Parts: sequence; structure tokens; C-alpha cells
Amino acid sequence: MTQYAYRAKSGPKDVVHGVIDADSAEAAVASIIKSGQTPLEVKPHQDQSTLPSTVQGRHPLGRFAWLKLMWTTKIPLNALGIFTRQMYDLLDAGIPLLRALELLSHQKTHPLFRSVIVQMTHDIQEGSSLSSAMSQCSHIFSGLYINMVKSGETSGHLPEILDRLAQFIEKEEQIRTRVKSAMLYPMIILAVGILTIFVMLTFVLPRLTVLFEDFGADLPWPTKIVLAISSFFAHFWWLILIAAMGGFFWLRKFFYSAQGRQWLDERVLSVTLLGDFIRRAEMARFARTLGTLLESGVAIPLALESSAAVVENSILRQQTKKIAERVRSGSSLTQAFKGSAIFPEVAVNLISVGEESGKLERGLYKFALLCERETSQLSETFVTILGPLMLVVIVGVVGFMVVAMLLPMFKMNMIVN
Repeated sequence: MTQYAYRAKSGPKDVVHGVIDADSAEAAVASIIKSGQTPLEVKPHQDQSTLPSTVQGRHPLGRFAWLKLMWTTKIPLNALGIFTRQMYDLLDAGIPLLRALELLSHQKTHPLFRSVIVQMTHDIQEGSSLSSAMSQCSHIFSGLYINMVKSGETSGHLPEILDRLAQFIEKEEQIRTRVKSAMLYPMIILAVGILTIFVMLTFVLPRLTVLFEDFGADLPWPTKIVLAISSFFAHFWWLILIAAMGGFFWLRKFFYSAQGRQWLDERVLSVTLLGDFIRRAEMARFARTLGTLLESGVAIPLALESSAAVVENSILRQQTKKIAERVRSGSSLTQAFKGSAIFPEVAVNLISVGEESGKLERGLYKFALLCERETSQLSETFVTILGPLMLVVIVGVVGFMVVAMLLPMFKMNMIVN
């Protein structure tokens, strides 16, 4: 037999050290689990001095690690999904939590996320739970994520919870990708059109004004308008760029404020196709989140609050928060949804059937799937209409400038003839 040095949790915050005789590391882990403890670190006794700095008590990222992490950028959603899926695969294979985190910390991933994994490993070695370690970095792990992990730790079904979280994140990534793809084609047309108009007004049309200066006759009013705008762009293009950049940063700051965000969300919802698309996407996100939390054993009031937090549109988020308030006041979930202004009757019917059958999450999943199908159809319609519409506008502006330049030439030709 070989001696193995180990660290294990014997309670919520108690960490014990010891040495155990076993034929292999797997046998040592099994013996520790049978004793009622949770193994954190198991290695041959002679290698104890070579344990990583996190085990020896030194902070892996420095004294002010979390302060540094708070000022860094957020990680991509797909990186979080990959981490969650890999954590599920490792834990489902029987690998201890601490060892799984150490394996993931050595992989090539987002630099910030790798630092977060190292920090979580250190915190767990010090006696914290996984949900407590994640709560120290709430700008990466949402309240939904932390609550579900906490419920998995309490019920003893953490791998299953991570599997549901991975599925949820993958579905969320699909929805966001669908939204981005729906807006990509119109945005490309708009960017190319604005650049074309700017180049024509600034560099191309001013060279044609020399022809009209020697013309002598009165120019048509479309030509005068285009030449006046072109002259302004030619002389003050630098001022236009500065104003555009200043306006961009001001709008960005305004839209990031609570008042500006609410103003933008109200205007977006008032647009016919775009508003319907956002409503369906937000309802699908809310319903799928709520179903995932309820299926994981989270209480209904807490699940409603966590689900409302994932709704990005501030107007719709206020409506979903009212549902949680009604439930806390004693209303059933069906009554709370019935009193909401954003959820259609089909959602109320599915939730009512789910409450009566005791399988509420299935009704929520069905409603989410229905909304996701509608968003897919609306995105196709939106792209079909918006793309050509922007193209018509851009072509119309460029065509007006071309015609304005051709009118004096036709007049000159008539005079010459």
C-alpha cells in the first residue's frame, strides 16, 4: 500500500488534513468519501511539499485579486457554456470537484476565466463551497447560475444541475446568435451606404464643381443642394468625424444610464416587427430560465426573481418582476401570469395545465419553444424586409446625387446643340 496525503471537507467550512493508506489514489478517494468527508486534494505523501501554491496557502492572483478581476471585461457566453459542459463531464465521471477545477485551469481558455477558475480553486481549498466561490465574482456568474449551483450542492445533484445549466447556456447562445444574424445583413448595408455617401460628398463631387463654375447659367435646385452639402463635407469633414465620434460616445453613455436605457427600450418595442421579435425572444428566455430553475428545485418566488433578472429589456423586466410580487402576495402562478400585460393566453393555459399536473416546467419549456419558433420566423421576415428597405433608401440617396450632377450636364448639352 501507498500513503496518500489528503485534504477534505468534513462540514460546510471545516477542512481537515490527513494521511491514508490505500492501493491507489482512487481507492483513497473512495475511503475518504465512505468516512463522510468530501475529498479536496489527494496526492502521494512524498509529493506533499510540491503541491501548488494554492494548496500551500498563498493567494494565486495576489492580495487584491478580486479587485483586479472586477475591472476586467466580461467573458463570452460560449466560454461560460464550455466551462459548464466540461465541469459536468468531469464530475459525472466521478472526478472530485477540486481536481476538476485544476484540470480546467490548465486548459487554454479565456485569460480572465482561467484566473477566475484558479481563484475558485483556492477558495474551495480554504473551505468555501462552489456557489460561494462563484458569488465572489458575480460579474461573471449570474444570480441564476449561482442559485442553481447552490441548489445542486444542497440536493447532492450538482452534475445534473451543471448539465441543465450547460443546456440552458447553449440555448441562450443560439437565441443571441439568431438575433445577431438577423441584424448583420441590414447593418452591413447601412454601413456601406453611409461610407459611400460620405466618400462621394467629400472627395468625388467637389471635383465636379469646376465644370459648373464655368457654366455661368443658373443651376437646378437639386444641384445647388448637393453642391452646398458637398462643399460643407469637403471643408469640414474632420469636424463631422469629431462630431460623429462625440455623438457616438454620448449616446453610448446615455443608453447605458437607467433613463436612457428605458427610453431606448420603449422606442424599440414600439417598432412593429422589431418589437414583436424582442417580446418573443425575451419571453422565451424568461420561460426557459424559470423552467430550468423550477426543475432544479429552486423555490418559485426565488426562481421568478432570478428569471426576471435575465430579461434584458427594462420595460419587459418590470412586467416580469410584477409577476414575482403577485406570487409573493399569495397569488398562484397562473393568476400572476394572467394579470401580466406581456404574456399571451397560450402561456397562461400552458402554465395552468402544468400547475394542475404537477409538471410546471414542461409547460414553460413548451411555451419557450413556441416563442423561439416565432422569433425564428420573425427574424426571417425582418431580414427579408429591412435589408431591401435600407438598400432602397441608400440607392435613393445616391441616385438623387447622381441625377443632381447630371441635370446641369444635360442643360449644357442642350445649350451647345
